[in-house]
Amino acid sequence: MAPLPLEGYRIIDMTEVWAGPMGTSFLGDLGAEVLRIESYPRASSSRPTEMRPLPPGSGAAVGRFAGDPNAPRPWDRSSSYHLANRNKKGFALNLATERGKELFYRLVSKSDAFVIGYSAGTATKLGIDYPVLREHRPDLIMVSMPGWGERGPYQDYVTLGSGLDAYAGHYYLRGYPDLDPTRTPQIFHSDATGALAMSFAIVAALRHRNRTGQGQFIDMSQVEVLLTHMPRPAMEWVMNNRVVPPVGNVDPTMAPHGAYPSSEEDSWVTIAVRTDDQWRALAGVIGEAWAQDERFASVPGRLRHRQEIDAHLGEWTRQQTNRAVTDTLEAAGVAAGPVYSITGPPSDPHLEAVGYYREVPHSLIGPYRRPGPVWHMSETPVQFRIPTNLLGEHNRDVFCGILGLSEEEYLELERQDITGDAYKPGADLDPEDRASS
Repeated sequence: MAPLPLEGYRIIDMTEVWAGPMGTSFLGDLGAEVLRIESYPRASSSRPTEMRPLPPGSGAAVGRFAGDPNAPRPWDRSSSYHLANRNKKGFALNLATERGKELFYRLVSKSDAFVIGYSAGTATKLGIDYPVLREHRPDLIMVSMPGWGERGPYQDYVTLGSGLDAYAGHYYLRGYPDLDPTRTPQIFHSDATGALAMSFAIVAALRHRNRTGQGQFIDMSQVEVLLTHMPRPAMEWVMNNRVVPPVGNVDPTMAPHGAYPSSEEDSWVTIAVRTDDQWRALAGVIGEAWAQDERFASVPGRLRHRQEIDAHLGEWTRQQTNRAVTDTLEAAGVAAGPVYSITGPPSDPHLEAVGYYREVPHSLIGPYRRPGPVWHMSETPVQFRIPTNLLGEHNRDVFCGILGLSEEEYLELERQDITGDAYKPGADLDPEDRASS
């Protein structure tokens, strides 16, 4: 089998939550050796990491667990952490110590890229910003991906997906015109856009370095990436001085377009009609007099009478299951699809047929199913080579294997709390670590 596209590259991942970890997982999928650094010892009773929840009674948020939260090593059972951290080697390091920094610098000298996903200025506070790291690896590629980037009046603001969603106006647009904005569900689209944008930027920078020998610093504002996915509302304001209202399920160029009730309880089906031919096909399937109304024969007419069409169409769909409506309309050339509950997609026949889900082994909780890699490459198939790491699982691989420390030197790191593989009850954060978190 041919080498994977990024085989031979080493990337250090120092990110949290979803955008950064998922982006580096994509790089790992493509063959890069991704070394995920986790802060150590971190406070288990006062301040855990974002994605490694602690057991009930620890004084910290429990989070989401895969399995029993009272079982040993609860921080290794976080379903959120498992989802975004495949194909990586994980090691723990106390960067608040001089010895920890020294080891990190040595690792940087042997790596191609470093990704940090904390607020602007954190790398400088820790002594690991780009000017410092370039002294150890002149052609290093470094990505910093704060919410608002490393420059400008908002650079010191600290936020995650929900804040970025609100700032960009995406939260407003996702609402429904007749509902209070507080009813809009939280969906952090910036995490998904940020993950892909960051991984693409690193691949592009590696390509540039291969041609020129130059590394570079990449300042990636996650909210700027999100804004590029919203061209229409931005242009409506810039060019027409119009504010696009919350859209709900409506598309301004299509009618009907929405989610309609079906016969089972809390069950819905989506239908979208773009052209007059599609409308005639839908009307033919419905076979009722209202669907033949000349007012609905053209796109402008259907847009004017959208609410009337929706009311009639909802009565028709309510008499059938969402699967039956979907199959009938798709056969007639009309776009339709069931609205799945959370239990729906795992059993979808299409996803099963294309192998979307992969059975992933895990030494602590056993095998579990996860969505597979996003690319299906004919010559270099992407696989889950490394299951989600336990805390400090690959410490020896990094310190003894890559950095060449002896076993005694490694054990001394553990004795000094510079590394480890388990959080210690009652441990507290170093002031510098606390300030940068």
